[in-house]
Amino acid sequence: MNHIALAHFLNSLLSLNHYGSTVYQTKLALDMKSTQPLCQDNDDVAIFNDALKGIDAIKQIGFSVDGIIAINSQFDSKSEEQPKLPGHLRNAYYNSDDNTAILLGEHSTDSYFPPEVVTRMDLSEIVDAYVSSEQTVADAWRVFAKIAKLQPFQDGNKRTGLIAANAAYGTFETGEYLILPTNDLDRAEFMIALMRYYQAKNEHEEVGCFKKMLALLPSEADRLKALNQPITDTKPTMPTKHHIKREFR
Repeated sequence: MNHIALAHFLNSLLSLNHYGSTVYQTKLALDMKSTQPLCQDNDDVAIFNDALKGIDAIKQIGFSVDGIIAINSQFDSKSEEQPKLPGHLRNAYYNSDDNTAILLGEHSTDSYFPPEVVTRMDLSEIVDAYVSSEQTVADAWRVFAKIAKLQPFQDGNKRTGLIAANAAYGTFETGEYLILPTNDLDRAEFMIALMRYYQAKNEHEEVGCFKKMLALLPSEADRLKALNQPITDTKPTMPTKHHIKREFR
């Protein structure tokens, strides 16, 4: 297995949950089959281990309702980033922990409220839509967006969605993983577009938001270049002899 591409993919995937380890540390952990190289002062070990378990689970089952549930079922390491009931489809009528609201801004009270009850049929609609599509890159990213918006599980929904999208597109066999924007500003705009996708009240609005998301993703050539970028133990250097002002929040 190409650990270079997998390390880049894992860092992209786990950045959805404030992963602090570098790509170099991630590749070292893959090479050594040990989490010792990772940052030990946060949740990196838990989400790293569980991501690998989730990938293995859907590789065995295949892209399906059971496969999607199996991904989230593996998010069982002790961490605040993980669901209390891994693989459990939310039902707020019976479990208060399933009552979810997504804040759409750091200092905003504006929220998105996903369905209170999620069933296997809801996931089946996502799977069937992909299977009946042309199964393009855009169709695979739509799997990610739909799972993220549905919020079928207590936590780890975006990670579940991105693993599921890659499974649908077959990248766990090719190593040509679907990754988030590599540029910080593009990535921030992508997440804003995803929040707008959450807010969309009908299919027409969803299409507009989804197009904005797709436009911010790396092209196939840029994606493959990023996945195969050599990994070294170097850190970005800050400009010298300048008064640094951080505008990115």
